[in-house]
This record gives sequence, C-alpha cells and structure tokens, in this order.
Amino acid sequence: MAGRKKGLAISTWAAGLVLCMAAVLAADAQALAPDSAGESDRVRDCTTEAKLSDEGPAVIRYVVWCGVQSGRVTLRIRRPRGSALTGFDHTAEATGPGASGPMHCRSQRGGRVFCNGRKSGPVTFRGTVSVARGTRCEAKLSLNVWRWTGDSLDFPNGCPRSYEERERHIGQIIRDRAYYGLDRDLAGDQAAIARRAKNLLSAWRRGDPVARWTSEEEAFGMPLRAAEQVELEYRDTYREHFQDLVEEGDWVAKNAPTTYAGYELDEAAGGIIYVGFTEEPEATLEKLKKRLIASDRFKPFPSTPKYTEAELMKIWDSFPQPESPLWNLVNMSGIDYLANKIEVGTQHVARVRRLIAAIYGPEAPFEVVFARPAVPL
Repeated sequence: MAGRKKGLAISTWAAGLVLCMAAVLAADAQALAPDSAGESDRVRDCTTEAKLSDEGPAVIRYVVWCGVQSGRVTLRIRRPRGSALTGFDHTAEATGPGASGPMHCRSQRGGRVFCNGRKSGPVTFRGTVSVARGTRCEAKLSLNVWRWTGDSLDFPNGCPRSYEERERHIGQIIRDRAYYGLDRDLAGDQAAIARRAKNLLSAWRRGDPVARWTSEEEAFGMPLRAAEQVELEYRDTYREHFQDLVEEGDWVAKNAPTTYAGYELDEAAGGIIYVGFTEEPEATLEKLKKRLIASDRFKPFPSTPKYTEAELMKIWDSFPQPESPLWNLVNMSGIDYLANKIEVGTQHVARVRRLIAAIYGPEAPFEVVFARPAVPL
C-alpha cells in the first residue's frame, strides 16, 4: 500500500536498543535536530493522564508517558474552571531507561503548577496535585506537555464523567502494522504477527511509555516498540526533507522541469519513496540523491513513466467536466503516481471505461476501479 502521511518530530534515541541499521537511522535524525535550548529542545512525544488517588479525598495523581526522543520535558497543570490547585508534589518521580532525574515543579499565579525536567529516552513521570476536599470530580484538570500534542483536559479517571480511553483492537493493530510494514521480519507468520500485536497491547495496558505515546492519534494510533518509533519518525524526517526540496523548493524547476513525474511513498515496503522522471530516470534520481537524507530509501519508478506530474495534474484538474456524462458516474478520482495514471472510482466500471475511451481516447492515462460513494460523517 502506498500513500503520503503528515510528519512528526524526529527521534534522537535508540542507539542501545536497535540493530545497527536503526542506530544509524537515529544518528542521522539526531544530526538534523536543533541543538539550541528552549522550545527547540523540548520533546514532542509525551502524553498524559490523571486519575483519582487513594491517598486522600483531595489528591489527584497524574502520569506523563514519554517515548524515545531526548531533551527537555515540561508540564503545566491547572484547573481552567472551578477551585484552583491547593498543593502539589515538588518533584515528579521518573522511571524508565530514559530517566534523567525527576521533574521539578513550582507554583505559578492562579493556583497553577509548572514542572520541568529532562529525558534521554523512554520514561514515565508520576506526581500528585491537591484540590479542595471533595472537589476532585467537580472540574476538569488540564495537563499540558507540548501545545496540543499529548495534552489532556478531562475529569480524572475514576470520576463519573471522565473519558476512559478505548483500547486498540488486535485486528486493527495488525492492519496498521501491515500498512507500515513493521512485521516484515516475521515473513508472513500469522501466529507470530498476532502474538506481537497482543504483546504490544499488553505493554500499553502495563503503562509502557513508548506504547502509551505511540497509541495516541497525534502519534501513530497504535502501540509500538521503541525501535519502531525511531523508524517511523525517521521516515517522516527524510520524507519531509524530500518534500521541502522537491515540492516546496526549486530542485525540480532547476533540474527536471519537463520530466518530473511525481513520487509515491510505500510504507509497507519499509518507507521506500519512488520518484519518477520521464527521461533518464536513474541518472536524474542519482543527481537528486546527492541532496537527500537516507538516499538508499529512494528508488526510481519500476517502469519509466510516460506522463509528467504536470501533465497528469492538468487532466485531473478538469475531470470530469460538469456537462460530461461521467459527471454523475464518478465517485472519486486521484493521481496514482506509481501507475502514472489517474485513478477513477465508480460503481459502473465498464460504462465509465467506455466513456473515458470515447472522450479522452483509448490510450489516455486512466485506470478505472470499483468504488462506492463516500459516506458523509
């Protein structure tokens, strides 16, 4: 399966956890990370949760789970409404292989608390705050670790109105891992693939920090192992660098203005990015590779494309015409870059094929597939 995916922050930890290749990937990613203090040093792979504590009717316990990235961790705790915090732990205990000491917390105006610490890899921070006796479930608690990423605003777990995060289903974990090609080492052994998915779900239940963070929708939506977080963040890093160079930059305009045929990311194959050129594809790609990160992850299209991206875009932008008999028959369309064609989805495959051949010619760059109409959410 191929596709394009939005990016996340890069990882800088894993040399001691993964095989040689993963260690090299982490080192490359580290070289790209900003090293100045402040916002650039803050990690972006932490998530939070609060729950009622059995230490007393005024105590709320919080936990911060963080993945493989290294750097500064901050936490802001407050109650947006209701009574303010009345007390807090001055240190939040840190456990895990990436622990670099506890987070240190201090009070701020308005009954708020700010905590600050560091980590070198996976870690779990735990601490408590106090509120007026008997008010733990009367107002939501805000735990803010990095803008919108990993933050929570909810009643503590154990309160009648709290939101209990749903577990991922084993089947969905298996499907998501197949999309990213994360079980290729198991060579299709379905029992081993299911076992691995069950172990990852168990890790999430135990509170493994990497499994907790990577399960978040703003992360990868499924529990991962540490080396897998490194790998997927690395894929985002070299893909984003490629896009900055080719889509946002002027490399194509200067080097392949009339031959560039687009690209396709194949996650299932291990994050391979196929780049197409209508002329001298291998030589042009080799020239491009000199500017890329992870040049071994880039390959030419399996067959030399006939149409450039600009030519396909010109056809697609006006397909179908409102007055065309295709207008009410087509449910979806898009560019299949690797096939070098415009993919058309319809419930009337044979009829649409005949109409396209009649309107655009039998050799026009279209592939017609069955697709039902989109269902409004």
